[in-house]
Amino acid sequence: MPVCPNCGAFNAGKFCENCGTALPVEQPAPQPASGVQGHPVPPIQSIPVQPIYQQPVYPQPVVYQQPVYAQSPDFYQPQPVTPKKTTNGACIAGFILGLVGLFTFGVPSLIGFIVSTIGVIIAFVKKQKGKVLGIIGIILSLLMIVGWILLVVYADEISAALDANGEGQSIEEWLFGDSYDGKIEIISESDWIEKNNGSYLVFGAKDSFKYYSDYRDLTTRYNTGTYEIYFGYEAINIIEEDYSEYGYSSDYICDKIERERGTSGVKDFMILIMHNDGTWIDGVNTVNVKWDSVYMGYYDNDRLVMDLIYLEDGKSYTFVSMYGFDTSSIVMPDISTSDPDTDTFGDDLVGFVELGQGEWTECDESDDMGYDYLEIIQTYNAETETRIQLSVISGQYSPSYAEEIADEFKDTMEENDYAVSEVEETTLGGYTAYTVSTQYESGEYYSVWFFVDDDLRLHYVTVLYYDSDIASYEMVRDTYMLE
Repeated sequence: MPVCPNCGAFNAGKFCENCGTALPVEQPAPQPASGVQGHPVPPIQSIPVQPIYQQPVYPQPVVYQQPVYAQSPDFYQPQPVTPKKTTNGACIAGFILGLVGLFTFGVPSLIGFIVSTIGVIIAFVKKQKGKVLGIIGIILSLLMIVGWILLVVYADEISAALDANGEGQSIEEWLFGDSYDGKIEIISESDWIEKNNGSYLVFGAKDSFKYYSDYRDLTTRYNTGTYEIYFGYEAINIIEEDYSEYGYSSDYICDKIERERGTSGVKDFMILIMHNDGTWIDGVNTVNVKWDSVYMGYYDNDRLVMDLIYLEDGKSYTFVSMYGFDTSSIVMPDISTSDPDTDTFGDDLVGFVELGQGEWTECDESDDMGYDYLEIIQTYNAETETRIQLSVISGQYSPSYAEEIADEFKDTMEENDYAVSEVEETTLGGYTAYTVSTQYESGEYYSVWFFVDDDLRLHYVTVLYYDSDIASYEMVRDTYMLE
């Protein structure tokens, strides 16, 4: 059986069944030549062939390989790491300081300039972020620094220009204004007496006040309300804008201050606004409306004196602090000890009033109430602007009619938006009378009495006066006599 020369396996075919190698073909043995005589030829013996052993070849598994694509040469090369940039803190701080300086007149601008400059330099050296903020901080700070330098160099020129506009401000006032909190606090914590008429002004908690007609009597008659105090140019602007009805422009006031006190006088200029909400007489509020009393003038902090003008009528008032003030220097009017030359005003028909409180002049003007008068006379005090009227209404009336007409008078005043007190029963000249009081927006008080005499005549007695002349009201109330 043939042996495979390749793997040494025995096979019967032409090819090795193991490895497929072609097998050798066996040759037939040679035959002796026929008919040849001589020595016999020995038979040829076949020499066994040593099989050649080879390592069997096994089929190898197919190995799949990733296809190779063309790639950039440095695709897998490691990239360099760039360090992250930080923001310079000094640049940020300098920018903030420069910005704040714009709103605080450059107070932190010098520090902002230094910090911004240092921050920008460091940011360039270390290649940090924030350089733009630092540069802006430098610019903002420089603007304020240069502005301050110009203000210092040209301070006189700027002050002169402001003064030429009628404002009379110094450069310090123009920049910062003037704080008057200290003055207002002193005024609010003091009690004030008007040294000419003895009226008494008391400031209380929560901006409240009581203004008494007489410092010696704190129960009979006084006004109540709240108050405001302003100084300087703020006070001037308030008068012009909020109380224009009085006709005082800012130019007029500034010129007045310049003439009276000089340029620096504006620091002492003040206004006192009293928001009145009641007039109390013997514990009863006689009005139910609110009105403002506005005073302007000067405050002397050294002497603790307010020299004021009442805007309604232009009258002057000098309020002095009660601290250490000698009230004996005040000359108070007193009816009982009035001038011996006191005149008597009136006649047998309308009655009489003893006139004190200065000079009085009879006048022909009458009121506008529309009554049919039997007789009406008036007298006027030019100094105090007080007016007294004595009158008798035509006809005869029952005693109860005095109350009825008092009620009608009250209703008429209310219909015309006047605040009036309730009708009060009282006594005038020995007769039962009914009285009504009101106060006009101008600040004048108007008090009226109605009564019916023994001859059934209806009497109508009035007095028109300002708060500063309460004595004239009391004079009519206490001295009126019919006979």
